[in-house]
Amino acid sequence: MKTIRVGDKVYHLYHMSNKGLVTEVYEVPVRHGNGAGPFSKVRRVKFISELDGKEYDFRIADVVKDNT
Repeated sequence: MKTIRVGDKVYHLYHMSNKGLVTEVYEVPVRHGNGAGPFSKVRRVKFISELDGKEYDFRIADVVKDNT
């Protein structure tokens, strides 16, 4: 599990020049299931981009934490 927290700088995995500061980390329930039971919740992250100042919302698996 990634340790991305509010205030961290992150990059979007498929658009690395789109970086910014995390404003919110939250979980969303999954609306699917299987015979063994429901799936776990999906973690999402919101960050404000340094490119255009917009707030973006991505799955936490689609962002990379900046280690600098």
